[in-house]
This record gives sequence, structure tokens and C-alpha cells, in this order.
Amino acid sequence: MNQTINDVLVAIFPSRKVLLRALEYLNSREDIIINRAAIVAKAADGETIILDDDLSADEGGIAGGTLGAAMAALGLVQLGALTLPGIGPVIAVGAGVLVGGLLGKVTGSFAANLLDFGFRNEQIENLSKELTAGHPALVLEVTNIKIAQPLIEEALQPYQVELLAPLHRSGHIKKRPSDT
Repeated sequence: MNQTINDVLVAIFPSRKVLLRALEYLNSREDIIINRAAIVAKAADGETIILDDDLSADEGGIAGGTLGAAMAALGLVQLGALTLPGIGPVIAVGAGVLVGGLLGKVTGSFAANLLDFGFRNEQIENLSKELTAGHPALVLEVTNIKIAQPLIEEALQPYQVELLAPLHRSGHIKKRPSDT
């Protein structure tokens, strides 16, 4: 299914505690389908903190290295490395784990750099400029904004949402005329 940038909603909350309770409630609702979520907050010193489901190159390298090492070890055992005389099995399997782990780390890091699972960095950076310290934003990617936005608005009423609006392609919040 092709996602467009118009399928991103931003909800700004009065505090982190309220945001976390609201996110937990949204996740428990079966009628609201959230494809991806991120929390964007600005610290008092102006630093932006982003919590999302993006996979970093280091995380990809760790996963790839672990998988590569395990596959190499199992592959060498399957090929009969344990039947070698003396300390041959230890050397063969050890060398295989080392080479498999290194190749897996390089491949995992490369793949994580190529694949972007999260929101565009420019969008989040521009959104963070519009936030004030102590008022975090919940960024939601939904399947159909015309159906999801009214459901999310209704679900978030008890959580003192300060603003719920679509996120523009540039990362700026699309405010309705009544919001200004």
C-alpha cells in the first residue's frame, strides 16, 4: 500500500505523562490503525529528542553480525566441521563465526543505511522548531487520514490535546483557520 505524506497526523500534548497515556489508549483501540508512531519533544535547552521505530546502522550491524555468525557456525557444523581431528572443529567453527559475523555486520549496517523505516528527517526537524519545551508531540502515520482523524480526535478528547493536525510535506503543521 502506498503511503502519502498527507497520512501523517501530529498531536501536541501538555505533558509527557498525558502523551504516554494517550498513546497507550490509541494502541488499545482496534478501530484506529497506526502504521508508525514517533514522539518528538523539545528539552528546555532547545535539544530535540525523537523516539521512533527507525533502525540505526549500529543496530543493523549488530543484528546482521549476530545472524551471520550463527549461520556460519551452523553451516560449518552441517558441512562436517565437527568430524575434523583434534582442535580442528574449534578452529573451523571459530573462524567461520568470525568471518560470518564480520560479513553480517557489514551487510546489516549497509542495509540499515539504505532502508529508512521512519519519518523524513526534514519533517521532524521542522516540526521540532514549532514545539515548545514541555509540550511533546505524537506523530502518527495512519492508513486513511479522512477516516482516522475523526476517530483519533474523538479518542484523544479526554487527554487535553492542544492541537491535532496533519503534517505538511515540509514538516510544518497544517493549522485550520480556527486554530490561529
